[in-house]
Amino acid sequence: MKCLHGEPCAQSTTQKGTFWYCNQSKSCNFFCSEDESYLYEKAITAWKCTEQPQPRCEKHSKLTKMRVVKDLMKASYGRPFFVCADKSKPCSYWVWGDVKPIAKPECRHGLESVIRKVKKEGINKDRLFFCCSQENSCRYFEWVPEKEHYGPFHCSDFMQPKPEETEKNNYLANDFINDFCKNLKI
Repeated sequence: MKCLHGEPCAQSTTQKGTFWYCNQSKSCNFFCSEDESYLYEKAITAWKCTEQPQPRCEKHSKLTKMRVVKDLMKASYGRPFFVCADKSKPCSYWVWGDVKPIAKPECRHGLESVIRKVKKEGINKDRLFFCCSQENSCRYFEWVPEKEHYGPFHCSDFMQPKPEETEKNNYLANDFINDFCKNLKI
């Protein structure tokens, strides 16, 4: 297992289980359990595809820590995200780790534009566009090119469960069905 900056992780076993962590750089903030290591390996691969550096929390001026969506019922299962790493008073910093940011052009004020989404019903609903970020708008408007829609990088092969996990889940599902049928006396 390798951490966020690509170095081999250290492993530690406690009463609560086995864990992987970065022992080379405290600012890396990498930590995961043995049970989640496969999920984190795939999430790190997805994040590295964006070619983005590890985000930094502006409020605390610290590198953030990676987390992974672990809820199997969510469409975002396995996606990496970054949160504030401050232990005493974490802020609300949160960002997806598998999305490559879009380069934003300058508006007529010479400032970086913002991205908005069309909300009005019609042919352009949900389409992205650049516009002026100022309250006193210069009325700058430009569609985000279709090829620029950088979405999540978690390809299906990034998030495939390990074969032994699939077999274990199938076995558990079959046990559940068998027990359920016995209770119904079918």
